[in-house]
Amino acid sequence: MNTIILRSLDLNYFKGIRSLHIDFEAGMTSIYGDNATGKTTVYDALTWLLFGKDSSGSAKFSIKPTDIPGVTPMVTAILEINGEPMKLRKTLREKWSKPRGCAVAQYDGDTTEYTIDDVPRKEGEYKRMIAAIIDEGVFKLLTNVHAFARDLPWKERRKQLAEVCGLPDDKAILTSVPQFAELAAALGRRTVDEYKAVLTAERKGANKTLDSLPIRIDECERRVSELDVLDYDKAQADKSALDAQKGALLADLSRLDGGSLLTAAEADCRRYEADLKTLDAENAAHRASQNVPVQDDRPALSSKINELAWTLNNLDRMAEDCEKNIEAADAQLEEYRAVWRSIQAETFTGDICPTCGQKLPAIEAAQAKAKFEQDKADREARLVKDSDLIKQNQASQKVRHAELKEKAVRVREEYEQVKAQLDAYIPPEAPAIEDLPGYKERRAKVTQYIEEAREKIGRIQSDQQAERDRLNSQLSQLNMELTRVSQVLAAKAQLDETRARVDELKAEQRAQATALEEIDRKLAICEEFSRYRCQFITDSVNSRFKLARFRLFTQQINGGVADCCDVMVDGVPYADLNNAMQINVGLDIIQTLSEHYGLRVPLFVDNAESVTKLQEIATQVVRLVVSENDKELRIV
Repeated sequence: MNTIILRSLDLNYFKGIRSLHIDFEAGMTSIYGDNATGKTTVYDALTWLLFGKDSSGSAKFSIKPTDIPGVTPMVTAILEINGEPMKLRKTLREKWSKPRGCAVAQYDGDTTEYTIDDVPRKEGEYKRMIAAIIDEGVFKLLTNVHAFARDLPWKERRKQLAEVCGLPDDKAILTSVPQFAELAAALGRRTVDEYKAVLTAERKGANKTLDSLPIRIDECERRVSELDVLDYDKAQADKSALDAQKGALLADLSRLDGGSLLTAAEADCRRYEADLKTLDAENAAHRASQNVPVQDDRPALSSKINELAWTLNNLDRMAEDCEKNIEAADAQLEEYRAVWRSIQAETFTGDICPTCGQKLPAIEAAQAKAKFEQDKADREARLVKDSDLIKQNQASQKVRHAELKEKAVRVREEYEQVKAQLDAYIPPEAPAIEDLPGYKERRAKVTQYIEEAREKIGRIQSDQQAERDRLNSQLSQLNMELTRVSQVLAAKAQLDETRARVDELKAEQRAQATALEEIDRKLAICEEFSRYRCQFITDSVNSRFKLARFRLFTQQINGGVADCCDVMVDGVPYADLNNAMQINVGLDIIQTLSEHYGLRVPLFVDNAESVTKLQEIATQVVRLVVSENDKELRIV
């Protein structure tokens, strides 16, 4: 531990002090004086001697007394550095010159002279030697109780704490906590924040895709509905029939040109006549097969009546159970409404400290109220969620009750119908003999084919050219109809492609939803780690201090956390502490900083009269005490 002790300080014509010599104790020295008697000037003299600035860090301040012209300000200090004395002196000397031809000397500004152990030094050499003893920034942090907690920007304060406390990085924390093993494995070379940024970007992309998919699916489904109104089965059947008719016409034209059409027509006529004989024989066999014994249906009807009666009784019992469940749900919902009104009536009363009975600071009161409102909102949300579940179950019970009643009506109607059927039932007589199904239609069609074949034979025998023209006319009409049917079937291919695209888009929608759930799960792990890290770092930092406590993270509205570095004592922000506590917190911080830097320097405590007991600290302390009765500085 390096130690710098201020043994003595001499001021000559420095600011408002004409001449002052102070011997300092190694432990504590108190300087008493009324306001504007020069207490702070003593501190300014030391900082100017070392760094050319006043105690507030400004290099632009009035060094020379304004009421005594032509004086030479000088500050001399005896420092003891690790037991070795060092004498420093800085003198501000005016420069005067007489220009040629001018009898009166002119003021040309000031020059500063530097000596160390009475040896003159150049400015650069002097500054390098001082810097080798102590860094200016470190000196300010270790000599001013407000430098760290009040004057240092919070980001610099946080950076200093990280350096002083040796805080671990994210990966070091992750490897020490098994529950974050998955997150540690996923990071790779990235930090948690970088990994979280990647997940957030992926989530944004997945959401963008999910937002666009319903529109694309809707467009495809509209196209499907437009194409699905066409009767494709009929179009395919029509095409097959038209192709067959076209083939027959082409065959007829070919045979007509080759002279074999008449022979083919005669063969067709004979084939149709044979088909007619076969059909008549099959119908005769069918009629003969219908001579079978009759069957009495009364036993089957009685069994059906018994089955329906049992079903009807069971439906009535299940409907009664549904009614009981609906009534129980109404009672539960009424209880929840009473609880809801009780929660709504609750008011916030937590702005009073339970320990001291005083009103909490605005920030803590706001945090407590926010927590109260959040708790209240959470309980209301749970009530709403539970009520919704009960309502959903009640609604399903009502639907089930209606379905049971409706089914009971249908079963009762069927029961009455079957019972009436049984009452009116008359055992059947011998069945009526019927033809084959469609026999008359089939026989009429075959007969028509025979007549058409005979007419065709007559036309061929009378005029072949007229037959050719007729066949070509029919062929032209068939080709037009085939073109129309082919267009319909082409739309069928487009319909199949569009349906397949709908399936692809829906599959992609499910995949994106699954991916989004996985991303949200990983983000939740990151958020859990962030909360753990916040607490871990905060505890690590605060363990290094006796009084001071640091709030290093703040909760944001969106649920995330943001870096900060606020000095607190028992939950009270530094700015709201009284002057005495601010000074003692500053001493606590300086004690830790001194241990980190391995350095102890003179510590100046301004307004020391406000503190009845200074926090213990292992360094030289200079108290600047306001004393109305001391019109001149008094050193104790």
